[in-house]
Amino acid sequence: MLNVDANSPLQNLHVKINSLVSKGVRSLFKFNQSHLVVCGFPRSGTSLLYNMISSCLPGYRFEPFEQYFIFRLHKLGNWATKAPLDVLHIKQIDKLNINKKDLAILIMVRDIRDVISSRHPIYPDEYFIGHDHSWWPQNQKFTEWRYDAPGVIAIHEAIQIALRRSDVMLLRYEDLVTNPDKIQEAIAKKFNLAFDARFCEYHKSPQKHAYRYEGRFAPKESSLVMEGKMSSSERIARWRRSPEQIERVRHQFSECNELFGTLEAYGYEKSRDWYSEIAS
Repeated sequence: MLNVDANSPLQNLHVKINSLVSKGVRSLFKFNQSHLVVCGFPRSGTSLLYNMISSCLPGYRFEPFEQYFIFRLHKLGNWATKAPLDVLHIKQIDKLNINKKDLAILIMVRDIRDVISSRHPIYPDEYFIGHDHSWWPQNQKFTEWRYDAPGVIAIHEAIQIALRRSDVMLLRYEDLVTNPDKIQEAIAKKFNLAFDARFCEYHKSPQKHAYRYEGRFAPKESSLVMEGKMSSSERIARWRRSPEQIERVRHQFSECNELFGTLEAYGYEKSRDWYSEIAS
C-alpha cells in the first residue's frame, strides 16, 4: 500500500518540474493527455484486461507488470497502469492529477467466491485474498510476502465510493471472458478510445502484452497463469469444482457475514440458498 503524502523532496521536485513542462506543452500545442487506470479486486482479471487493452490500444505507454498510478500520473503523454489495490487510492487521484489529464478508471470485479478461492502464480501456496486481508509482496523481487494488505471487504467499500465518479467504469470478469468484444465496445464508447484490434484476438499479439510472468516475476505455478491465453469462460464458478475450494468458501462466509452483500452488490446472487447447499 502507498502513502501518497510520503514523497521525498526529490520526488516532489521531479513532479513539479514535470507539471510545469506539461502545462507549457498543453498551452502551446493544445496537447490533451490521458491516463488509464486498471484496478479492482486482486484475482479478478485485472491482468487479463490490461493485456487486452495493451495489445489493442495505440498511443499509450503501458507499464509492465504492477505499477501504481501515483508514479506515472504526473508524466507527459498518455499512460496506462495496472495495480489492483489502486482502487484504494482513487480518492486521492484528483489531488495527484497535477496535469489535469483525462482519466479512464476501469474497476474489475468477480464472483467473490472465485476471488477468495484463487491462488497467485508467484505465491501459490496460500489463498491470495480473504475477507480480512490479502497477501502482498514486500520487495520488488516478489520474494517476501505478508498477509497484511486489505481484504475483500475493505476493497468492496473502496469500490462503492469510487463508483460515484463519472470517469469510473465497473467491469465483471465473467462478462469480459464471455464477450470480450462487447466489453471493448463499451469501454471505447464511454472513454472515446480508438482501439485498432479486437479484445477476442488479444492472445495473437503476445509481443504487445504489458503484463508478463517472466524474469524476476517468473511463476512458481505456471498453470495459474491465464493472462496471455485466449479468453474463456471455463474459469467461471470454478470454486464449485473442488471440495477444497468449496470448504474455503464456506469457511470464509461463515467468518464474515458481509461477504454475502458483495455477491448481491455485483449481481451474483439474490438469496443465500446457494450457501445452504454447501453448509449442509
